[in-house]
Amino acid sequence: MKKSIFLIPLSILLAACSGDINDLDRLDLKGPVKSIVEKQFYTTHKTDRWEPGEQVNPVYKLTLYDKDGNYVKLFHIGDNGDTLASGSCRREKGDIVEETFYVAYNRQTSKTFMERVSDQQVDFEMRSNGSLMYEGANYYDSNGRIISQVQVVADREVVVHFVYEKGLMVESYQEDQNGERKSTQLFEYTDFDEKGNWTTQLVYLEAEKITPRYAVTRELEYY
Repeated sequence: MKKSIFLIPLSILLAACSGDINDLDRLDLKGPVKSIVEKQFYTTHKTDRWEPGEQVNPVYKLTLYDKDGNYVKLFHIGDNGDTLASGSCRREKGDIVEETFYVAYNRQTSKTFMERVSDQQVDFEMRSNGSLMYEGANYYDSNGRIISQVQVVADREVVVHFVYEKGLMVESYQEDQNGERKSTQLFEYTDFDEKGNWTTQLVYLEAEKITPRYAVTRELEYY
């Protein structure tokens, strides 16, 4: 495999079941969320707890949702206010069938195409400037949450698994063709807003919660 695709795009997380479940439900977001600003920091230890320290880079992600609770657009924005990258999606019968992601600095556009096989499976392929980069399939539980993703790159396959507790993702890890487990990430949630949505997430890049590498913060705006 040339490169393992571990951090999957937002739309792939959201291309789950059609019907009465919207994207906020799939992400366990409570209340009429309008937008979310996410920032990533290195961690620092203060007064017996891990907290956000220095920002990893001066970029934040802004995700927009409509009044029906579905993902509309996302932006990566620099500290000077410039849009560095943007994403948008096209839907058919409520399902995301195509996402376009544009990176400003190299003017590169990638498209992810999705096709529903069943309520539990969505096949996808990602193309950049018309060339196939990788393909695979997402598998979902009855709540529309992604539980595994099969990624095929250069005829080699990797499976990424996602584990939840009380609606929140607490673990993700890769499994290679030999069944060997690699690249584990653990997630812990330390702060929540008045709606019950998390506002601080700690990310551990090992199979035990010893020292978190990153802290992700969220600022949520509601309709």
